Amino acid sequence: MDVCTRCRHALQLYAVLQLLTWSAVPAAHIYQLYEGESELKHMTVDKTTGNIYLGGVNRIYQLDEDLSVIYKVQTGPHNDSVYCPMVGSCINGAERLPTDDHNKILVINYAAGELVVCGSIYQGRCERHHLSDITKRVLPPNEQTTVQPVAANNATATTVAFIAPGVPDPGMINVLYVATSLTPGLYRHRVPSLASRSLQAGKMFDLASKGISKSSSVVILDEYRDVFHVEYKAGFHFEGFSYFVQVQPRSLEREHLEQGHITKISRICDHDENYDSYTEIELQCIGKDGTVYSLAQAAILAETGRHLAESFGNKKDVLATLFVNSRLVNGREQVDSALCLFAMKDVQRMFRENIQMCYNGTVSERGLGYINRFDKGCPSGSNKLIDDTFCGDVARPLLEGQAPLRTTPVLTFSDINATSIAITTTGPFTVAFTGTDEGYLKKIFIKSATNAFEFEKVPVDPGFAILPDMHFDKQHAYLYVMSTSKVSKVKVQECDLYETCEDCSIGARDPYCGWCTLESRCSTRGRCSNANSTDRWISAEAKMCVQFSQIIPSNIPVGNANKVELRVNRLPLPSPGYGYSCVFGTAAPVPAKTLRNIPGLLCDTPPMEELSMFAGDGDHFSVPLYVRSMETGVDFVSHMFTFYNCSVHEACMPCMQSRWSCSWCMYSNRCTNDPNQCAADNPGELLVSRASQCARFIQPEGQHYETLLPSGQPQAISMLSTNLPQPRLGDTGYQCLVHVDGEAEPQVTSARILRQPDSENQTILCSETAYTYRENVQEISATLTVVWNDRHRVDSTMVTLYKCSELGRDCSRCLTRANKYQCSWCGGACSFSSACRDKPRNFCPEPRISDFSPKTGPIEGGTLVTVWGSNLLIHPSDIINGTSIAGMHCTVQEQDYDISTRVVCQTGYSGKERTGPITVVRRNSRRPLETTSVEQFKYLDPQIVQIVPLIGPRSGGTRLNVTGRNLNVGGVIKAYLDDLACEVERTSATSTSVVCITSAAPSTEQGVYITSRFVMTFDLAERALVREFTYTQDPNITHISPLRSFYSGGRMLTVHGTFLTSIQQPRIFSTFQQKKSAEMVCSVLNMTVMLCPSPPMPTSSRFRRETITTDTTAEIGFIMDDVLSVNNLSWFFPNVDASIVYVPNPLYKPFHEDANTKLYRGDSLIIEGENLNLASDTHDVRVTVGRQLCNVTSLAETQLVCIPSATQPAGVDENGHETTKLLPMVIVHVGSLQFDIGYLQYEVIEPYKLPEYAIGAIAAGGGFLVLVTLVVLLVYRRKSSQAEREYKRIQIQMDTLESNVRSECKQAFAELQTDMTDITKDLVATGIPFLDHKSYVMKVFFPGVVDHPILRRPVMRDSKRSNFDSAMIQFEQLLNNRTFLLVLINTLENQRTFSIRDKVNVASLLMIAFINKMDYATEILKSLLRMLIARSVDKKHPQLMLRRTESVVEKMLTNWMSLCMYTYLREYAGRPMFMLFKAIKHQVEKGPVDYVTSDARYTLSEDRLLLEKTDHTVLTVYLVQGDSSEYMQVRVLDCDTVSQAKCKILDALYKNTPFSIRPSLHEVDLEWRHGRGGHLVLCDEDMTSEGGCGWRRINRLKHYNVTDNAVMALVPRQNQLNGRMTMNGSQNYHNFYFSATLNHLHNLGFPKSLTTPILQATDEEKGGSKVWHLVKPMDESSNGNKDKHNHNKAHISEIFLTRLLATKGTIQKFVDDFFQTVLSANKVLPITVKYLFDFLDEESVRHQICDPDVALAWKSNSLPLRFWVNFIKNPDFVFDIHKTNAVDSSLSVIAQTFMDSCSTSEHRLGKDSPSNKLLYAKDIPKYKAMVNKFYCDIRELPSVSDQQMNTHLAEISRIYGDEFNSFSAVSELYGYVVKYHEAVMEALEEDHLCQKQQLAQRLDHVARTLEEGNSLMPMI
Repeated sequence: MDVCTRCRHALQLYAVLQLLTWSAVPAAHIYQLYEGESELKHMTVDKTTGNIYLGGVNRIYQLDEDLSVIYKVQTGPHNDSVYCPMVGSCINGAERLPTDDHNKILVINYAAGELVVCGSIYQGRCERHHLSDITKRVLPPNEQTTVQPVAANNATATTVAFIAPGVPDPGMINVLYVATSLTPGLYRHRVPSLASRSLQAGKMFDLASKGISKSSSVVILDEYRDVFHVEYKAGFHFEGFSYFVQVQPRSLEREHLEQGHITKISRICDHDENYDSYTEIELQCIGKDGTVYSLAQAAILAETGRHLAESFGNKKDVLATLFVNSRLVNGREQVDSALCLFAMKDVQRMFRENIQMCYNGTVSERGLGYINRFDKGCPSGSNKLIDDTFCGDVARPLLEGQAPLRTTPVLTFSDINATSIAITTTGPFTVAFTGTDEGYLKKIFIKSATNAFEFEKVPVDPGFAILPDMHFDKQHAYLYVMSTSKVSKVKVQECDLYETCEDCSIGARDPYCGWCTLESRCSTRGRCSNANSTDRWISAEAKMCVQFSQIIPSNIPVGNANKVELRVNRLPLPSPGYGYSCVFGTAAPVPAKTLRNIPGLLCDTPPMEELSMFAGDGDHFSVPLYVRSMETGVDFVSHMFTFYNCSVHEACMPCMQSRWSCSWCMYSNRCTNDPNQCAADNPGELLVSRASQCARFIQPEGQHYETLLPSGQPQAISMLSTNLPQPRLGDTGYQCLVHVDGEAEPQVTSARILRQPDSENQTILCSETAYTYRENVQEISATLTVVWNDRHRVDSTMVTLYKCSELGRDCSRCLTRANKYQCSWCGGACSFSSACRDKPRNFCPEPRISDFSPKTGPIEGGTLVTVWGSNLLIHPSDIINGTSIAGMHCTVQEQDYDISTRVVCQTGYSGKERTGPITVVRRNSRRPLETTSVEQFKYLDPQIVQIVPLIGPRSGGTRLNVTGRNLNVGGVIKAYLDDLACEVERTSATSTSVVCITSAAPSTEQGVYITSRFVMTFDLAERALVREFTYTQDPNITHISPLRSFYSGGRMLTVHGTFLTSIQQPRIFSTFQQKKSAEMVCSVLNMTVMLCPSPPMPTSSRFRRETITTDTTAEIGFIMDDVLSVNNLSWFFPNVDASIVYVPNPLYKPFHEDANTKLYRGDSLIIEGENLNLASDTHDVRVTVGRQLCNVTSLAETQLVCIPSATQPAGVDENGHETTKLLPMVIVHVGSLQFDIGYLQYEVIEPYKLPEYAIGAIAAGGGFLVLVTLVVLLVYRRKSSQAEREYKRIQIQMDTLESNVRSECKQAFAELQTDMTDITKDLVATGIPFLDHKSYVMKVFFPGVVDHPILRRPVMRDSKRSNFDSAMIQFEQLLNNRTFLLVLINTLENQRTFSIRDKVNVASLLMIAFINKMDYATEILKSLLRMLIARSVDKKHPQLMLRRTESVVEKMLTNWMSLCMYTYLREYAGRPMFMLFKAIKHQVEKGPVDYVTSDARYTLSEDRLLLEKTDHTVLTVYLVQGDSSEYMQVRVLDCDTVSQAKCKILDALYKNTPFSIRPSLHEVDLEWRHGRGGHLVLCDEDMTSEGGCGWRRINRLKHYNVTDNAVMALVPRQNQLNGRMTMNGSQNYHNFYFSATLNHLHNLGFPKSLTTPILQATDEEKGGSKVWHLVKPMDESSNGNKDKHNHNKAHISEIFLTRLLATKGTIQKFVDDFFQTVLSANKVLPITVKYLFDFLDEESVRHQICDPDVALAWKSNSLPLRFWVNFIKNPDFVFDIHKTNAVDSSLSVIAQTFMDSCSTSEHRLGKDSPSNKLLYAKDIPKYKAMVNKFYCDIRELPSVSDQQMNTHLAEISRIYGDEFNSFSAVSELYGYVVKYHEAVMEALEEDHLCQKQQLAQRLDHVARTLEEGNSLMPMI
């Protein structure tokens, strides 16, 4: 393999590894992602709204905080040229061509609310866009876009811009500072390198100051423009100066340009009109090793944290700059980066020193020769003192500092090119974020001016550089990071990922994260309670976590109560009133005492019965010992604590060898932890305290005995022992127990003790016994145990039992066994020597051959033949010269044999083909023994005839089919193409054919590699075939279509590529979520095209493809021999679209006719179905009728149309099998799917020949019938003429009615198609006006109540409390008693006069009273729910529980959920809910809405549907805003009332304003301004209102003839004239105004006789008339106007129901989005939901409820019904909005749909069902599936512990506990106690728990306290 090939393979492997590495990195940090349509350039973030603005190539974008696109504007391409001016004609033949617009400047002008955008086209022009809507450009009158260049005019030149104070008045106005790199071109001389440009009207983008010879700019001299290139990297403003960081050549001289570039910082004074103060100094970043990082990449002005500022000498502001240094390493350019920090005070000081050096004569030249041609000298002898207020010298402008500002990097990056920098602080720490050119984000902890380290690396966009623009969101919780193609929202910290203190505080070293000790979690400081207390929050600087330093004692024996001393490092000081407890395992917590002198605790061990569940089979068990905070309820430090039990040891040695303090009682035969107990229980007891004192077996030193016991032969066993006890009187003696593995009972024999002379040791002698075992194995292990006194164990050892019959199955094996077994061959078997009755033999019988392999070999020999048999040999020397194969000598392989059974022999050369047996001759002591095989061995001559194919890919893998003769001979077969190996498949080889797989070929310049011959070797034989085999280039894939398939696959895909014919059987597959589909075989058509059936969608085994209903995208890959590149097209061929979209399978439905048989009458055959054309065309579908094809002519989503044959096919299926009905079967094939549709019967009359007599009879009968018919027709014609005229009249009426219906339906259909885009374009929801928490709670708890006692500020309780206060405090304490509160609630609910309203009020008051004790409120709620459940399960329908608010607990549940879900509502679910409300409101108000009845043209409710066709016209009115010259466009309808128009105008004018702070509709008048003096105030009713017959019609805009583009204004209502007319100045002016108005009305068509002002009608003038707007009520219109209305054709109301569908279709997306949001069990879902659902599941199990629908109904009633439905119907509970009746009716339909979706019962709908139900009938199953999945997903979530829940509830109490006056809630609750005092007292006295706690007496004491201060009783 050549070098190029190895390099290419290495690169491929590296790419694959990189891909795997990237895919394995978790994307936990990236929360939102936006991928742009074009290359991105710049980004900025609005610090007020949080919106993000992006500038790219030809586009700018406006995104919200979640990176959703709000608006986008296309800025290019446009016809332009860099050689053409901005306006006017080009010169020198230049031509304007389509040119991309590269964004160069993107800055926010907060003062004007504008976005300044400059691009590269038109010489760098600039535009302004509205900040709230970038689609609106700002073009004041007489001002167009810029007429002079501002930014760079090509794609690569840099431009830096920012807005800061500048001339002419820095204290009042801001200017745009622009620094741009120079580009060549005739028109670029007008562009200064650096300038400040005006943002004032009339001078927009002009130079801020212009004089005769000077201006507010810096211009590079013409002679240096082409060589002195300056790249600007950053710009900012600081303390009266504007600064720029720039990279420029070190020298001006052309010949010295190779000296490289340097980084400088320049500045201009805010008050400098002519840039005389322009000064430059050099920035140097030099590493500690002397490395010079000379080139700045990015820079930012940042404010540091306290620690870093202190290291800079309390200098908080720093300039953070990224520098790079480029060098060659091993021939490769390596870029190193460094982060350098410059304190801005040092920057200012260095500027002052350099300027001072010029003025005091230290330097003589001012420099800056590239912008200063004359007078470069410094003023001589000047004593001028330079300070920070120095703003340049007109006489000596411009200065180049000679002294650089030098610093050392705080951090360096080797071989990394850092491209961007952002800095923020967290607490006292400073954190930097740097992007790299490889697409990674580095997080850096800057500890001091010289110390920083990287603590995390986040993959953002691997492979693509991070651009310099990085910005934080408003809270600095996220960082927006941009690459060229995408913007990522990266979370600055992920503390929740760290699970231990070591990982969080010590390992992570993340300055954001610290260990919240008493909550035992990693969090930010702000999320940890009392984080400022000592050791409550352990930061990243900590070197030690909270942990046990010592536990005394570390273990204790079981059953002994003891005290444990816990010494804890960094033990936090508990809050007052709280302490700690010790928890041993699951035992009850034990209160802990604090040690006095050292940090630690003292705990008692729990009762042992509480720990018994931990006891195991060992001599000890360990339980986790926790320290629990009584403040948080969290176990925050733990260690394993051990309880040991000596008594489990039954022998001395295990007892003595245990780790614990155990002793052995010899005669009592037990192990104990208390040695004294032995003697106390058994006087004379022998106590063993050391292992050496135990009775045990021993072996002499240096000796090892193996005890072998032949099975069935009597044997005695002796064991050397020591310390054997002397049995006492009454004790039994010693016994030996042999226990064979696998057998139940041991074999027992007696033993005796033999004393060793002159030794303390003894010998145990087991009686002679025959030991046996049943298994037919050679050996088996057994355990020998010696016991005394029946159960007192001495010791155990292992012995071996064996069977000679198994050790030697034949003679050869028997004789070769080791002597230790004492086996001999006798009696034809292998037996124990002493058991042989016959004399043992030392020789074996004749050998025998049973088989051999292989059976053939080449004539050249070399085949290794393996021979199997018995008694073949003991050693190879036995047969070394006595073996032959087919008469030819073979060589025995001495190293490869098995005694007796196997021998290997290599064949020799035979010279020709021959056949014969194998002969083995074995030498023997008496005579040679010979055996011959039954089968024959063949010497054969292999021959190669042909190989196919003769072409394959260069990577190999081609299957070569080799044909010939005798190709499978021999043992080892190999194949080669020249010298390239071809791996042979032996398993499929036959005598005539064999297959081999080609290996890879080396690459060549031509791309083709050709071999000349094919070689095969058969052992020592070699055969060759001269054939050329061509290795082509590996195939590539260039295009795949179509890229849509149904899930089951089989759709034919056309694949284009190169060298496809080199693959014999290409296969296609798809991958989805790391799952691979089945492979499908492709058909190659030619070198560039092949057809492949789409593979099936890869899915998990848990799902079936038929059940999947959503579109899914997977990646396509190919298997083409060994070509790896086509396996992963997206990696190796990124330009090829290889993503296939899988859609649901088509479903062809069977014929619905009777018996599944369709009658065919000769027309088209229509087959119904679903999803038919989602991924199919007509050519993808094949339809057969019988065995004939049905020509498919049309394929729609629900229908297929085909043309069958003209005659009925035979009654068979497509395979020709006869059908049961003898009719042709219709079958549809699409891909791999087959659908049996049914049978087809042709309606064809077969010809039948009648006989002649029949024909005559038929003719006679026919003539008679004709005569009769003529007579009947004459009579019928006369009678039917009148009926025919009546029918025609009815037909005309029906046609007219049908036309009306068709018109309405067409109009509704058009609205359905267009409204989806209209709503998206018109809907504006830039801000969501959430109610604050207090208002939200009042809306939910006390709807309609504005002033409530709980809203009053609590009165401070001093030492002299009133009796009332004392009584309420006592009552509050009673409420905190769980028993009292439960009895009180149950008693109140049992009172008949305790109404539903009272129950709701009490529930709300209770939640307010306990809002600062949410954990207690939760416990009360759970108790009440258990009582409610207990009552419900006894009823017939337990699933109805929680359906209605009939008890206190049900309202408490609603309130509890509302409190717990508020944050979720505000931060997550509120947005889709608000968007749904806005969508409905927008759609309703787009059409006519009756002001009186609230009926609307567009609604979801049939009850609120406007059933009259109302003609209307959309008007655009221009609203004048005060004295401003700008107008706002508002869309209204001419049929709108004046009030409706005012509402729409107020909505547009205050679209971002909460409704509560908007002007009221009745506070303003609508004024129509026409011409120069015509001002008309429009009113709903005035003297011109239409009226008659007791009715008055409310004025509409059409009534006043308001035209399109009318100018309107909202003016304050004039109270002094009751709002009847507008007063402007003096009476004369009023007369003029009224006269002009009157003339205007005359011009509009009002009668000229009207000579009085148009005043609002008074009540007297109305005369009690009834008002109407669009439609009069039906019951009233019949009187008086009946004839007027009857002349119109009556409308059928059902035809207007199509508008319901139009409205539904328009808002469907918003309904789906809302349902999807609230029915998603994601990580933002509050744990409250999981906790509640688990509680309900537990209760259903506890009550043994088998019906799963009951628990589901409880869940639906608790969350969807009690919470979500409430807010769907009442969005004004969450948002500060106004809800109209028309909108409310549509919201009710959505709420009903949500309720139906959560219902477990099936809703059967019919044609008579309400339209509101039918409207969403098809959507309900989809929503039900979402609900079921939601419940299943919640069930799969990790359980929420009480500890987690209490922490969550404590956080709610902490945040909202002080919002309400809970004391007032308590006093309100006491009012109910007073009202039902007798019943409450009686219940307290009857309850035994209340009696024990004397609760009745305590409540009575409350009443007596109040009586003593009866003067305060009225306050109750």
